[in-house]
This record gives sequence, C-alpha cells and structure tokens, in this order.
Amino acid sequence: MGDPTGRPEVGLVPGVPAWRTTGTLSALQELVEVSETVPAVVARQAGLSTSELHSLRHLMRGPIGPVDLAKVLGVTSAASSGVVDRLVGHGHAERRSHPEDGRRTEVVITASGRAEVLARMTPMFESLAALDATLSDDDREVVERYLRGATAAMKSLMS
Repeated sequence: MGDPTGRPEVGLVPGVPAWRTTGTLSALQELVEVSETVPAVVARQAGLSTSELHSLRHLMRGPIGPVDLAKVLGVTSAASSGVVDRLVGHGHAERRSHPEDGRRTEVVITASGRAEVLARMTPMFESLAALDATLSDDDREVVERYLRGATAAMKSLMS
C-alpha cells in the first residue's frame, strides 16, 4: 500500500507520526482481520455457534470444568451451561464426574467432537505447516520475533 510513487504511506495514524504502512504491517492487518472471521465461518459450516467451536478448541487440550469454560469463553456460567448442553446434544462433548472430586463435573470432548474440529481445521494446519517448511531457521527466527512483538503490542491493550 503506498502512494503512486511506491513509497510507503507515512503519518496515517493520528498521534503516531512515524507510522509507515509497510507490506509487513498490511499483511499483519490482513491476518488479524481474517483470523477474526474464520471462527464464525468454520462454526457455520459445522452447524455450531462460535462459542461451541471455541469450546471444542479448548476441550481438545483436555477436560475442563464448566466454570472454567465460562471464564475462557468470557460468558456467564448459565451461558456456558447452554453451550455445553448443545455440544452434548450434538454428541461432541460429555459431562463427567471429576476424577478427584465426584461432586464436581468436567466437560470432555468426544470422538465426534474431536473429528469435527480436525475435519474443519486440518486443511489450514497442513497449509501452515507447508508454509513453515519453506522457511529457513533464520527466516523462522525473524518471523517469530515479529509475530511475538505484534502479539505483545496487541496484549498491551488488554492490561
């Protein structure tokens, strides 16, 4: 994105006079925008809500209690319970007694839920792995430093 002479646009962000719209910043912005829309599209294709899809993603890492699931989703316990009810209804999750405290419940992904997530996400993971394989170790180090810095910049808005 630059002006017609090919120079980067400068000063387009009010209060940040040194801002230059570069190819890397444009690509990062595009990645952020696409990553914001992917969950809704994938969830719709799977016949799920985005909260259900995000829940399955978290459950792929291991069982989680309903209260903890509510926290990671940023919803109330009642809303989380509804998400779990729907996932159980789809056959993608089950409620089980906590192995160490039978009074507590945990939510566990089923084979069906795992298969749904993998069927939807594997093509992207394969493409990303193939792209990563094209990088040298030095390239990978630069990309990782840039992405971790961009992540830190975004996280700074959250504190």
